[in-house]
Amino acid sequence: MPTKIGSQVGDPTKGRKAAYFARNRLEIIHSAQVVFSEFGPEATIEQVAKHAEVAMSTIYTHFVDKNDLIEAALVTSIANWEAWMTPRLSEISDPLVRFATAIRMFLRVRTTHPRYAKLGATNLAATNLYWSILMGSLQARLESLAQSGVIKVDNPEVRIRLLCAVIFETLKIQLLDPESKDANADLAIEVSLCLLGIKPTQAHNLMTALLPPYGLVTPAPF
Repeated sequence: MPTKIGSQVGDPTKGRKAAYFARNRLEIIHSAQVVFSEFGPEATIEQVAKHAEVAMSTIYTHFVDKNDLIEAALVTSIANWEAWMTPRLSEISDPLVRFATAIRMFLRVRTTHPRYAKLGATNLAATNLYWSILMGSLQARLESLAQSGVIKVDNPEVRIRLLCAVIFETLKIQLLDPESKDANADLAIEVSLCLLGIKPTQAHNLMTALLPPYGLVTPAPF
């Protein structure tokens, strides 16, 4: 995951003023998430400023342009989802179950974080540009499984990329098709787990196991 969220245009001072600067930035990002999820990339900086109740100049203190702001909205959404998901995975000891659970929860973002899901759906072109951000965490988990010997296959890098492509395409279906079902998403990944050398019975068990408790997260946290 990247450590930078948007471009730091301003040069805030330390102490109380720095805290105010950071809080202002987060409030702008939150407003951008709301506005861009509602109106897509056609939304304007003016609309974000109005929602955040700040001057246009304040937004340009934090962000270079609208693309920079959209990037910050998307990356922050992903980071927040990761922060929400991490404690739910920490109680799962089996690394393969933990990985499968992460995928299944990722594909349920429409239920758990509807604002983030709508942001991704209405800004799909930008979401595609940040493929590496979206898939970074899942790919790191897969590489860890390969390195630790939990999965043993030839050409693991190629297989990992192919599985990540399936995950992303399944995510897009979940975001764009209101009739799509979680069970269908699970099935798509279940079939694709053969790429990791996982046998059909084990794949089925992984993708139908009981998930940790989850519910609607609203409003989306910063």
